[in-house]
Amino acid sequence: MKIKNWQKFQHFKDRTPPWIKLYRYILDDPDWHELPGNTAKILVMLWLVASEDETKEGRLPCLRKLAFRLRMKESELSKEIQKLGQWLILDDITPISTRYQVDAPETETETETETETETETETRVREAQQKPKTQKTKPKKNFTPPSELEVVRYFQENGYSIVAAKKAFAYYEAGGWKDSKGNPVKNWKQKMIAVWFRDENKAKSDIPQQPSLQEALK
Repeated sequence: MKIKNWQKFQHFKDRTPPWIKLYRYILDDPDWHELPGNTAKILVMLWLVASEDETKEGRLPCLRKLAFRLRMKESELSKEIQKLGQWLILDDITPISTRYQVDAPETETETETETETETETETRVREAQQKPKTQKTKPKKNFTPPSELEVVRYFQENGYSIVAAKKAFAYYEAGGWKDSKGNPVKNWKQKMIAVWFRDENKAKSDIPQQPSLQEALK
């Protein structure tokens, strides 16, 4: 990872100065003004750290060292770096690596092995983050319309008349077991309680001529 357009911030090309160069053009740069205050502060500190790069390319150290230099947590610095894509050049697929990088020279084989390991791990993490979370859904139960006998028994068990039960059954049977709004009836017992279990539909115990269950179903 290194600073984008680093040469604009340097005057001396052959040594590491104790200062960096800032142009007044950033005063009119909308990208600069859109940065949050703390993020802009971190960018300036990144420029200062990059001035120590011996290759004079504006390269930055690994995340662990960089976080230590800026007296920040690695996780916090990682979030801030994500906001500075306009100002940084990222060497790899991902902007940073949270692994500690040793300054000792590495062989070509060791470098390739570490890069492959980091890429595989970071790819799995990225895929896990992008994969939508699936919610376990309970299988829907298919609605089975009741028979007229079931409706009549349910009404009788709850103290409502056979006549009202037969009316309710006829109403929903004719409409394909849909309510007045055209919505499918999912729970017929609940629908009977909500719509048909009213005082006027209660069984009248003082009427001796009320037909029996067998007679009503003839």
